[in-house]
Amino acid sequence: MPKMGDAMTEGTLLSWAKENGAQVKAGDVIAEIETDKSNVEIEAEDAGVLSIFTQVGETVAVGHVIAAIGSSVTAAKSVAAKAPVAAVASASAAQAPASAAPAPTPVAIGKERIKATPLARSVARESGLDIARVTGTGPYGRIVEADVQAHLKSQTAKPAPAQTKIEAVQAPAAAPIELTPIRRVIAKRMVESKTTIPHFYITSEIDMGAAVALREQLNSYDDTLVKISLNDMVVKASAIALKKVPAANAAFKDDKIQPGNGVHVGIAVALEDGLIVPVVRDADTLPLRKLAAAGKDLIKKARDKKLAPQEYSGGTFTVSNLGSFDVENFIAIIDPAQGAILAVSSIVKKPVVLADGVSIGVGQRMNVTFSGDHRVMDGAVGAHFLQELKRVLQNPLSLLEG
Repeated sequence: MPKMGDAMTEGTLLSWAKENGAQVKAGDVIAEIETDKSNVEIEAEDAGVLSIFTQVGETVAVGHVIAAIGSSVTAAKSVAAKAPVAAVASASAAQAPASAAPAPTPVAIGKERIKATPLARSVARESGLDIARVTGTGPYGRIVEADVQAHLKSQTAKPAPAQTKIEAVQAPAAAPIELTPIRRVIAKRMVESKTTIPHFYITSEIDMGAAVALREQLNSYDDTLVKISLNDMVVKASAIALKKVPAANAAFKDDKIQPGNGVHVGIAVALEDGLIVPVVRDADTLPLRKLAAAGKDLIKKARDKKLAPQEYSGGTFTVSNLGSFDVENFIAIIDPAQGAILAVSSIVKKPVVLADGVSIGVGQRMNVTFSGDHRVMDGAVGAHFLQELKRVLQNPLSLLEG
């Protein structure tokens, strides 16, 4: 199981592209795995006979052998013999003919592995329950904690004594939901961020009237060109501001301040089961329309779970935009690998004092909140960044200069 990113600790086998015992060439796609970020195809590194040790639907730790390639099935088995026991198939499975289906991965040689989550195993162990007696309801029959709890409850349930009065009937509690790989990583990283990073927050209101008008002009004159979103404009403006205020484009690492190795802006993308942040590299140097095209491509890949590791790593700053959800204001949590993040709210039409200082008109205003790591920078740096961001977005022709 390859490591496809710093935060990855395990992966799930989604499918095998080749059969057990098949002859493969170097570069052939042999499997697809699910990581905490995306679905990734795995290629054969050598030519030879493929011997499969992990079933579709199984989740194993990074570094565990899921298959081996050798001059024969027997040779592949000898390669895998040096791997952790939990990732190696039984001797009988490894000696199966080429047409045989992949064998299940056992806990020990000669014993079939019971598919169960670590939490389910822990609860069963603490309760003195043989987990093999539990019926799994998770993906591919995997036993989850709720299955163990339900089994324990069924063994201890006793008829209730007769009641002399009518009592309210309570609905059964909903079963806990197992964390998906991406949700598990988010939980770990956000706890790390909020418990180790001293956040500070600065909010500014930006007049978006000119930016909205420019976007309409850019998107109306040629339908064949990539459309520009307001978020594209915010990402580009953020990149320009980071170039002006490089202290905001840094992170805390090994008790030192690590400056960014470029202006690489992450775009927070909401998925059905979590959040992922693909990265637009060198965003300060990309023309606005090229940045828009790059952003759209990354967002599509993120939602299709097709991002490559280099497309969601190495960011130096993140933009999190909830403007489409009618949000007046919010604060965002910093990625532990970065020093700051920008929370972008909805554009709201509201009464404002016009330039003459007397008249009242309708303005288009947007709140943005800068979250900074106080170990890396002070409040003045965040305020300077917001000044530059505001200057660019309120004079949006400057977005077309780079």
